[in-house]
Formats: sequence, structure tokens, C-alpha cells
Amino acid sequence: MKKILKRLSKIQWVLIIVAVLAAGYYLFNGALPFQKVDVTMKEQKTKSGETVIQIEDADLSQIAVEFPMDMSETAIQDAIHKMSHQKVIANKKWGAIPLTKERVERLLEIVNTHPAKYENATLYIAILNRWDKGEFSRVDNDHNAIWNLQGGTIGKATGVLSLDEEKAYIEKNFHIKVKQ
Repeated sequence: MKKILKRLSKIQWVLIIVAVLAAGYYLFNGALPFQKVDVTMKEQKTKSGETVIQIEDADLSQIAVEFPMDMSETAIQDAIHKMSHQKVIANKKWGAIPLTKERVERLLEIVNTHPAKYENATLYIAILNRWDKGEFSRVDNDHNAIWNLQGGTIGKATGVLSLDEEKAYIEKNFHIKVKQ
């Protein structure tokens, strides 16, 4: 092994380092194709007549694995933050989790089961209850509330994506099994 390492030229070392850094970046940001979550996507009308995009997980069995009942406060914040990316305008977004009814309901179940465990349970429940009802008009404020708790300095939400912008985000970050 030592002989092989000694034979590598400086250029080969640079290429190896660049490859490792690039792989790390894409893994951290969930940008590799094999990491894309399978979803279905459709448009639907809310009670107020607003058109929204509804996505659903193609495999519900993974939600309990991704969101175990003993999630930490940091993990709850991370999940809400990454789910909000689907709907907000921000100059930088790190990470993507599909904002689905099933995921929202699972997070609500977790926080409601052990509210004393979470310092900011009231905030999480308020956000998740709005999302559970399909209310996303202030999702940028929801994003920023979590972003502030996490000490955010880059990527503050500045508005809500249009329907077409949200579709583009979904198509870029998730694998759409069926368009309905």
C-alpha cells in the first residue's frame, strides 16, 4: 500500500482530494441522484381556492426510519428546515426533504408525544399544524424561525416560491415516480 501511495503524482493527489471533497459536498447536500426520494406530484386546490403542489412519498415505510420517535431537537429543526426549502426563496439552500403530509404528521406525532423534550416544541407544533392544513403563505417566516434557532447566517428566506418555481425545485431535488 505504501508503494502505491508513493507512486501517486501531485496531480493524482489533487484529483483524489478534489473527488473526495466533491463527493462530500454532494452527499452533505443530498444532491446525488441515488439519494433522491421517490415522490408523486400533483396540483390541487385548497379550501380558499389557491392552487398548491401536493407531493406524496412513494414509500411510506421509510418515514418512521428517517423520523424515529426519539429524534433530537437538532434533528427536528433540521427536518423542518430542509422541508421548508421546497417552498421558499433563498439564495442558498442546503439539503432537501420532501414536504409531504405524511412527514408533517410524523413530526407532529413525535413532538406532541414528548413536548417537554423539545425546548421549542410550541414553535414546531405551530409550524407543523399550519403545514398540515396546507397553509404555506408564511412558510418563509417558518423557515427563518428555524434558521434563526440554528444560528443561520446564509440562506435567509426572502419569500415564497411560485408554483412553477416549486415544481422546478421538486423536479431537481426529488425523483418523481408519477406526475398526476
